Amino acid sequence: MFRIHFESDAMAHVALAYEGSSWTSEYASPLMLLQTLIGNYDRAAGRTVTSQLCQNVADAELANSISTFNTCYKDTGLFWLYVVAEREKVGELLTCVTHNLARMADNITDEDVDRAKIALKATMLMGLDGNTNVCEDIGRQLLTYGRRLTPAEIFLRIEELTVDDVRAAAHGVFYNRDHAMAAVGGIERLPSYEWIRNNSY
Repeated sequence: MFRIHFESDAMAHVALAYEGSSWTSEYASPLMLLQTLIGNYDRAAGRTVTSQLCQNVADAELANSISTFNTCYKDTGLFWLYVVAEREKVGELLTCVTHNLARMADNITDEDVDRAKIALKATMLMGLDGNTNVCEDIGRQLLTYGRRLTPAEIFLRIEELTVDDVRAAAHGVFYNRDHAMAAVGGIERLPSYEWIRNNSY
């Protein structure tokens, strides 16, 4: 855990990360769906929320924003959340985040997964808008798979995923797992590493 406390800073910036999966892992596609399921929240953008976690945060006004990331590498990956909150709310926010992540594997439904599939496919298609993005996608896939997967092939893999696949990925990443954290700003109320670890199950 890496902390930098600024007494004069009214905001806390926290990145909470877990070990994800490589591009060729069985969890690669389920984790993409999981990222979509957790989604993002921005108080300034309005009340649109995409998960129970974001709903709880929005209802209690615990954060200015939540962003979810899933980054795959050759041999491993990083699944992480970045949150920004007022300093006096950061403890309650991390409690909400930790409890929601620990319960996520048991709370995902078939309807959640179906919605996430549609949203993920739309996001992937939008990500191929422009020559630079297409070239990056081709290069990454050649390095990872030795060939380029067509959108149709990727979509088929996504459609074949079940709620059990996504639950298994959530359980494998969040439930009773070690984490890494970096925090800066008004973080005097940020829970300790041990507290977050002990509340991961």
